[in-house]
Amino acid sequence: MRDKRTRDIVYTDFQDEILAVREEETIPLPRMSGLQYEKKVRDYLRQHQDELVIHRLRTQQPLTPTDLESLERTLQRIGEEEGESLLSDLLARSGAPSLTHFVRSLVGMDRATAQNAFSEFLNDRSLSEAQIRFVEMLIDQLTARGVMEASALYEPPFSNLHVGGPDGLFAGKENVIDGIFETLRAVNEGAVARAG
Repeated sequence: MRDKRTRDIVYTDFQDEILAVREEETIPLPRMSGLQYEKKVRDYLRQHQDELVIHRLRTQQPLTPTDLESLERTLQRIGEEEGESLLSDLLARSGAPSLTHFVRSLVGMDRATAQNAFSEFLNDRSLSEAQIRFVEMLIDQLTARGVMEASALYEPPFSNLHVGGPDGLFAGKENVIDGIFETLRAVNEGAVARAG
């Protein structure tokens, strides 16, 4: 082993050689993908259901123009600099007819509000147990999904109650099934409604 004091110092002098320079146009990459943005929006809405605008949507209350602007700004802020285009793309991908419809489809409908909307049918003593169950299932779906197409009433789990779907289940009570469809239409329009 060599003594530290007697070590030789070695100097080197390397020169870098540049072989070629290529200039390429930089492609700006988005800071957030559409899927990342959608996840953040879903998380935000789930965690902020007590906020006034979201509460109004869940309880079928009309929104003011200020409510709509606030909701839109909040969702755009989640996407940072690209928030406006990310929100626009998300709405286009979802196929929702409006921002309010889209939000309500994520946050659902308040159960008490849904029950109130269909209370006429829940309290109708002339309905059979299966017919009442049909209305309760409709309320369950609206509570979970917020909105629902009328055509879904002809599919499982609703069609499991009667082979003939709602028309067969409510045979002889056309005014009741017409009323259920009308109420569902009104509930869905409440989710699509612009500022009132």
